[in-house]
Amino acid sequence: MDSNGNLLGEGTEFSSGEETRRYNLLAGKLIADLIKTSFGPHGFEKMYIDLLGEVTLSKNGSTILRKLDVEHPAAKIMIDASNSVDNEVGDGTISVVVLAGSLLEKAEKMLDLGISPSTIETGYKKAAEMSLDILKSMAKPSSYKNKEVMVKLAETCLSSKAISILCESKSIAELVTEAFYTIADFVERKVETDDVKIEEKPGNTSDIQLVKGVVIDKTIDNSAMPRRIENAKILLINEELDNKRTKADAEITINSPEEMQEYITRENKDVKEKTQKIINSGANVVISQKGISLLAQHYLARSNIISVRRVKENDLHWLEKATGGIITNEFDNITKEHLGFAGKVYEKFVGDDKMVFVEECKNPKSVTILLRANSKRLLDEYHRTVLDALAVLKDLFINSSIVAGGGSTEAIIANELRKRSLSLEDKQQVTITSFAEALEEIPLTIARNSGMNVIDTLVQIRNKNAEHNNGKVHSWYGVDTIERKVKEMYSQKIIEPLIVKEQIIKTASEAASLLLRVDEVIMRQPAMYTHTHGDGTTHSHARGNKPHDHFDKLGKMQRPAHHYY
Repeated sequence: MDSNGNLLGEGTEFSSGEETRRYNLLAGKLIADLIKTSFGPHGFEKMYIDLLGEVTLSKNGSTILRKLDVEHPAAKIMIDASNSVDNEVGDGTISVVVLAGSLLEKAEKMLDLGISPSTIETGYKKAAEMSLDILKSMAKPSSYKNKEVMVKLAETCLSSKAISILCESKSIAELVTEAFYTIADFVERKVETDDVKIEEKPGNTSDIQLVKGVVIDKTIDNSAMPRRIENAKILLINEELDNKRTKADAEITINSPEEMQEYITRENKDVKEKTQKIINSGANVVISQKGISLLAQHYLARSNIISVRRVKENDLHWLEKATGGIITNEFDNITKEHLGFAGKVYEKFVGDDKMVFVEECKNPKSVTILLRANSKRLLDEYHRTVLDALAVLKDLFINSSIVAGGGSTEAIIANELRKRSLSLEDKQQVTITSFAEALEEIPLTIARNSGMNVIDTLVQIRNKNAEHNNGKVHSWYGVDTIERKVKEMYSQKIIEPLIVKEQIIKTASEAASLLLRVDEVIMRQPAMYTHTHGDGTTHSHARGNKPHDHFDKLGKMQRPAHHYY
């Protein structure tokens, strides 16, 4: 306690009570309002420009929210909720923020009615449990072996992304599904979506393609080598085909021209011996993570062998999975087991650059999706979109149950929650009804972004979904954004994985309850403030939150940006 009778020391801010809670709810709602306009097939793009002028164009919820530099802890909780859903199931990043923001808005109205935060929190917890129970009872069993269902699942995911506007989402969905089926292990029930390599090149969107193998952003080493090889036997090496370089500084003393010639001859002999062992192995394609000297390239070219050097480590591992070869760094023990196979290896122009295609592998466990678009920003967004679609397919692979999209699932749960709340006599009836209304914000946001009348949509959805009784779904009415009408969604094959909906409800209710539980904020002002200047320099020092410059009394610029404070 200081001399003024304050319990907390100087420089500590303290706020408590209803005001603190209201500010927390407001911060959460502001994040939801910021991102909800990007929701659904007719959602809008967000453009983020960082301090260095780098532009990010996206309608992916977690991508934009991750870039926001927010200070309020409540806003950070909403962003963490979106990131959590993205990391866990790969989709539903905007849905969870829209639902959590709506729950906070309903909570604020209940606080105005005099309902205590603890009652609201308990009611939300009970409503979430009831929602998950309803969700499981209404989910339809499916199978990851049903390719048609998997394609429709990918289509639904892609329909709300930028890629669906600029190219045919159906063909992209089929392409992504084919990639997934190629890498999936149906016997062990395992799949690693990282085995799908996504390569980007500027060009025409219609030229997006799936390669049953690996595309390498490199060129064939030597113009004397063949440009194309059929029935390729591929050797993957992680060793220099060049003169050895020592890790420590080494010095060689040469006293005569003869010694110099002998030294060069010995070096060339070592390279020739290594190259000859590769030639003897029967390989006709050599792909190396390290260097291949001009002399080695000469010997390989004379034997009609293609070589590609300085390939990235990840590319080498993708090649290993695609071709069935084994990466080696021992030239003495090369066997047939080390060699991978591809139907053809060739070089061709993609846009303005040449790339090496290794394709038509026998049983590839790694494939490449070659994305094309007219700008780097679009390519980045397409990349994120394909990753989302792969994540959704993986979700069904893990849990083979599906529900309808278009907000129909949330509308049915809301309808059932209202029915069940009638059996309750205390204030929990109000909280559960509020939870149901918050769930309806999902289809209403889709309708709002599609230009539909929100009130009419709400009335129609409530009337249509009144047929849901005793855990049996007779209809799945949601928002059809193409015709801008309330229509049956399941019959149109607008479907989503059950596991995504479960994660959204769990995470949104937890985030809302967490913000409701906070009633005091104690903030200690930091002695060192981290801040960024207009030139992109970021550093920390005392009084960094005050207006200041970095010039000394003589007018000379202070020390470089790595800071000295």
